[in-house]
Amino acid sequence: MAEDPRYHIKVSCDDLGKYVIMPGDRGRVLRIAKYLENAEKKAENREYLTYTGTLDGVPVSVISSGMGGPCVEMGVNELLTCGVNTVIRVGTTGALQEGLRLGDSIIATAAVRKDGASGQYVPYEFPAVGDIDTINALIEGAKKIGNPYHTGIVLSTDAYYARNFAVEESRRYMMLMKKAGVLCVEMEVATLFTLSAIKGFRAGAILTIREEIVSETERLQAGEKYENGLEKSIQIAIEAIRILIQKDKGA
Repeated sequence: MAEDPRYHIKVSCDDLGKYVIMPGDRGRVLRIAKYLENAEKKAENREYLTYTGTLDGVPVSVISSGMGGPCVEMGVNELLTCGVNTVIRVGTTGALQEGLRLGDSIIATAAVRKDGASGQYVPYEFPAVGDIDTINALIEGAKKIGNPYHTGIVLSTDAYYARNFAVEESRRYMMLMKKAGVLCVEMEVATLFTLSAIKGFRAGAILTIREEIVSETERLQAGEKYENGLEKSIQIAIEAIRILIQKDKGA
């Protein structure tokens, strides 16, 4: 028996759009899918929950990835077996720079590859850079929606609680990233952008600040400002997909 090419996501190609929005949290799928026309649940397995609807008459899917690079690696590779050409991650992140506020949107241009999954494909000297058309569509969408946004490099790591173990080493590393101008830390963008570059699909990422630096020892977390900003980031991702659809129709 042939191996199921979508063993983890458990969705048929007929039920997928070529444009995909990918949150990590499966609880965020419906929050995104409500902006599509006639969105319906198509599959559910493990961390992967899939809804598909239409945007301007074109099928668009929303599928959760779960947390971390390995889950993105599996999900994206299986999506590619159906000819998916665009993946936009909608995620959350913790600020590394003092000027970033709860609810602000971060449009990632590239990622520091402190993950493990992308290293299974190419050496870490290879840069994880987003697709320029997708980045530009997200910027255009952010201007239209109106949420405060920032563009730049993000840091992708695999171990959420590592800072509680190797405290001094982790702190020095984070200070170096901060000094280098890295905006924030999250867990998936490096894997997504690396796969995009080597496998030839468009990828972008919009993240919402859910942890804001107040001082050297204090951080503000989540709350109403974050929730409002996340909704705006979702709207920006939807608008970016719409822009790319129109661009593709004119190609």
